[in-house]
Amino acid sequence: MWTWQLLTAALITLALLVAGPASAQRSPSPAAWKVCEGQDGASVDSRIEGCTVVIDSEVMETSENRAGAYTNRAGAFADRGELDRAISDYSQALQLNPKLVPAFLGRAGIFVAKGQFEFAILDYNQAIKLDPKNVLGYLNRGTAYSMQGQYDRAVLDFDQVIRVNPKSYAAFNNRCYARAKAGQAQLALQDCDEALRLRPYDADNLDTRGFANLKAGQFARAIDDYSDALDINPQLASSLYGRGIARLKRGDRRGSADIAAAKAIKGDIAEEFARYGLR
Repeated sequence: MWTWQLLTAALITLALLVAGPASAQRSPSPAAWKVCEGQDGASVDSRIEGCTVVIDSEVMETSENRAGAYTNRAGAFADRGELDRAISDYSQALQLNPKLVPAFLGRAGIFVAKGQFEFAILDYNQAIKLDPKNVLGYLNRGTAYSMQGQYDRAVLDFDQVIRVNPKSYAAFNNRCYARAKAGQAQLALQDCDEALRLRPYDADNLDTRGFANLKAGQFARAIDDYSDALDINPQLASSLYGRGIARLKRGDRRGSADIAAAKAIKGDIAEEFARYGLR
């Protein structure tokens, strides 16, 4: 499984950092800025309202401040599950400030969530062009490439992240998943082992290694990894389904119950595994 938690959290954090304290101090709407930036545990609805006050202060606010507010509000809309409104706000931010890297990264993340990988990659390309040292851009673009089936390009992006940050468990985990899907099971397992060394007892990392072991035909090891992942997160559909396949391959009828439980959590899980030749 991709390390989606890192992807989402990083985008939200970057959005919140667009308009830091300096911008707020220059703003004629400091109270609204404080809420827009999510300070003091502001709720999603409050963040949207605060950012809207800044955005609507067109005469008093600079274009850079309004771009920051649009970006922050987009993050809040994404938190609320309103992805199209988030895309609209990110686009407005980029009209005001075409060099705003967090807005490109944020919009790309929404495109990934909507399965629009071509658009996501275009935005990641632009973010990387503007900030070539931005490892988040490479990490997320690699994920988008892999989900398109462009595994070689995905691996190159994950390689770049690892060169910059050799302790990026997310890059090792995601490279493991890409390599496993590409049929490079042994290389994948090396990456998964490193991801788990860097971040032990992580459900996503264990789930990914379970997948790599399943692809390698090492069913007992896959069962162990998936079971460990489920001890941490019992609702992880990919671990339930993968363990179900591995158990059935070993003649264990409990696999049918695992598969049924996985389908109850994620209706298209069977199709997802079938794309990688796992039934």
